[in-house]
Amino acid sequence: MLAILYLIIAVFFGTQLIRLLIPDIRRLYVGVASDQAVLEKVPTSLFLIPAGALIGIVVMTFTTYFLAYILYPFIPADTATLLPADIMAMCIFTYLGCLFWQRCFIRNYRKIKAGVELNKLSPFNRHPGSIIFFSMTTVLVIIALSFVYFYTCHMHDGKICLGYSIFSDFSPHVAITSGFGVGSNFPTQYPHFSGDNIQYHFMFYFLTGNMEALGLPLIWAINIPSLVCMLSTLTLLGTLAVLLSGRRAAYFFAPLLVLFRSGWNVFHQAGELRDAGMNWGSVFKTLSEQASWYGYTFRDEWGLWAVNVYANQRHLAVGVGIVVIFIFLFLPHFRRMFLHLTRTEGFTEKCKRFFISREAWIQRKDDPLKPWGSVILLSLVAAAMPFFHGSCLISALLVLFGMAIFSEFRLGYAVVAVVSVISSVIQANFFAGGASNVASFKYYFGFVIPELDGKNKSGIATALSYSGKVISYLNKIGFLTVIIPCVLFFGLLVYELAKKKNPYRAMILIPFSFPLIFAFYCQVSLEVLANHKFIQVTFILFDILIAGVLANLLALPVAIKERLPQPKKKKKKDLGLPKVLALPQKAFIPVQICSAVVCLALTFGLTATGVSEWYIYKNLNSNKEQHYVTLNPDAPIVDWVKNNTDEDDVFLTPMWSTNDFFLSGRRVYYGWPYFAWSAGHDTETRQTNYQWLLCGANGNIDEFRRYCAEMNIKYVICCPDYYGPEETDGYYNPDFFAENLKEAARFDDQSMIIYKI
Repeated sequence: MLAILYLIIAVFFGTQLIRLLIPDIRRLYVGVASDQAVLEKVPTSLFLIPAGALIGIVVMTFTTYFLAYILYPFIPADTATLLPADIMAMCIFTYLGCLFWQRCFIRNYRKIKAGVELNKLSPFNRHPGSIIFFSMTTVLVIIALSFVYFYTCHMHDGKICLGYSIFSDFSPHVAITSGFGVGSNFPTQYPHFSGDNIQYHFMFYFLTGNMEALGLPLIWAINIPSLVCMLSTLTLLGTLAVLLSGRRAAYFFAPLLVLFRSGWNVFHQAGELRDAGMNWGSVFKTLSEQASWYGYTFRDEWGLWAVNVYANQRHLAVGVGIVVIFIFLFLPHFRRMFLHLTRTEGFTEKCKRFFISREAWIQRKDDPLKPWGSVILLSLVAAAMPFFHGSCLISALLVLFGMAIFSEFRLGYAVVAVVSVISSVIQANFFAGGASNVASFKYYFGFVIPELDGKNKSGIATALSYSGKVISYLNKIGFLTVIIPCVLFFGLLVYELAKKKNPYRAMILIPFSFPLIFAFYCQVSLEVLANHKFIQVTFILFDILIAGVLANLLALPVAIKERLPQPKKKKKKDLGLPKVLALPQKAFIPVQICSAVVCLALTFGLTATGVSEWYIYKNLNSNKEQHYVTLNPDAPIVDWVKNNTDEDDVFLTPMWSTNDFFLSGRRVYYGWPYFAWSAGHDTETRQTNYQWLLCGANGNIDEFRRYCAEMNIKYVICCPDYYGPEETDGYYNPDFFAENLKEAARFDDQSMIIYKI
């Protein structure tokens, strides 16, 4: 099938692009890892394939969109809108992938011919245990993700079933997907708010729409890219956790912590149930049977922090994955700065190395990492990212800014940042008519903490005085995900400095926290609640280090004293690598058991709220029919609209959020306003005009036709859905449409009428 072939080509191109620009991924591993001994346990493919998948999908989708945009005016009416662009893109990226593969082959052949040994830096030891562990963990992650995605978005009896916990936010996603899959959304507009450009990062849903256009059913067109992107992201998180911790088990813990989040919710709720007189058996039964999100903090009742967010916001996986790739490629320069600072004697010399040395600002001479290859790679991704996930691009820049402060090769950071900003401004003007329409950065302290509402205008001093409430709030929503990194930062930093080792693992927590700090001090969009994505990115990055802690506690990196090899007489240079501790033989097993118990206790504390929320997710979206919103792809209205209207026609409809109509790929003048408002559109003015249209432009058919022609509104749908909502009930005048417009079709037992303007 063409859709699957498209994804395969994207992954192939992405992996070959990485191989071309980063010639030695093992060298990259060396620059990231805290313990060089772990390198032989980590295959190169754990970075190459997932990073290649994300980079290939982002770059190829971005290119396909603009090919389609350029070709759109020249495509015959009887030709699928995206097909010519898809054919061109697949040919171009297949050629580029093959070309890059050839270049890599020739480069490696010349090295072998010259007697240079390839993969001499700790090659992966293909031990059956490692292969089985990584394979089984990956399979478990695939199973978990398949449940998350398909449980709330699947087909049943020929109908699309959207789970109760996702259908609201998923409504514009389905509309955008169908707008590209069976419609023609060029120039791109928001399906629920036609005629005002688009201010939403829609590019992932262009990808899903393209999958539908290439033959996949809508459900698979949404779920397969979601699964590929989220699996790639969790694989990269696990790989980075292994390299930073030196423990293979971190590959399992990292996705576990992301999918089963930490929070105080379940402990608070259990305490309330116990106070109400329940025994523990009744408490567990109640927790396992609840079917609504526990409202512990503001908007918790929406499942704001739960696993539901990954089912709801499918594009988040792409954004987080790209953030991790940015960190991966710049982390060696971050590590090098601290490594060389520990080797430099004297405060003055340390300051010189930090501020004015060559390495602090530009690449090292003959750097084996080939850093400009990484910069070119990340610049390509950064240029394509703004409308894939703007918030994650901002998060990436915030993290890179924090890393650049303590890093070598700051010029590389600057280049990627400049490319990101320039591309964001250009795309904001192209898609939304201006950067201020997409994001407007302004000071706002307190996020959505109710006690701080309205305090943002009182200045920095007042903001700092409320830090206690912020800490309390973070403890509620993050619990051990906040506590462990704080303890780890101070404990690991003191230990590494005392031992004169490289403290980069502790220091990386500082830039990781920058998106969270930003969320509490800056408002980007009209809805400050949207800042939750910045906090979520920080929590996910914290999980990398927490996974390492759990992996080390599960099996302490200690040895039995009697079995330790005798130290060599010649003293080796200290590379800042962790040394194995030694315990007496009698103490070894008890210490390991105690450590494993602590690991299990922390794992319980970290995942208990997540486990309870998985039960809620399951119960809230149970297989009972009333827990799903169904859409019928074969509904008569969908078939009629597809076959009798142009792809860019706009409809005047009720304020629908989810309706069979949106499967036709057509746009509406005024859909459910929350989506458009949160994306930055002027819904207040549009609502006034909408109500004016519903009453027939005050009975003036000429004015009605004039305005509809201006907004490309070609049809009006009259049905009982106008009655009830106060925004439409008192304005809807069906007699005006019946008397002045031509009836085109009737549906739903004659209760729905389509009039042509």
